[in-house]
Amino acid sequence: MKKDSLPLVGFQEYLAADEITPPQLIRETVLSRIQRELNPSFMNVLLRVLVIHLALSLVTLSICSQFGLHLFPLFDLMNSFMAVAGHTFCMVFCGALFVGVSALALPLALTIEQFRVVRNNSLLQFLILSLLSLGVFVFVGAEILLIPALLWLMGALGAGIASVEIGWRVRTQL
Repeated sequence: MKKDSLPLVGFQEYLAADEITPPQLIRETVLSRIQRELNPSFMNVLLRVLVIHLALSLVTLSICSQFGLHLFPLFDLMNSFMAVAGHTFCMVFCGALFVGVSALALPLALTIEQFRVVRNNSLLQFLILSLLSLGVFVFVGAEILLIPALLWLMGALGAGIASVEIGWRVRTQL
């Protein structure tokens, strides 16, 4: 018998074997786990996104201050944004950078099923993420005014949604 025909023989034996029905409990357990993994819940995915954002926001805060909060005073992109575009666009750029970095990491950190949930709910996901971030800024003492916060929020939402779309296209092409 040729070496290449061995897998075919094994497959034919498999097809000819009697059907074995697993116990109901095992079948339900396996099917429910598959269901959960293929259709993750919005809250489960949101929690994962928040953890990713928490880690990456520390990196972002080290290179660009947000509402006066800065981790390391060595370099601040905010000064560059202000010099190039002024205060209004600086707020938009800062929000875009703060949320956009996290959004760009999502296709690498999440499964395709989890990333699909983010993509299908991107406006809500990034609205929650952005408002929680603004809440944390207020909690740690940042002075946030309405108009700058709205500009920041506009940049954060735009960058988050755009980054997810870019990430989706790259992820599905690979």
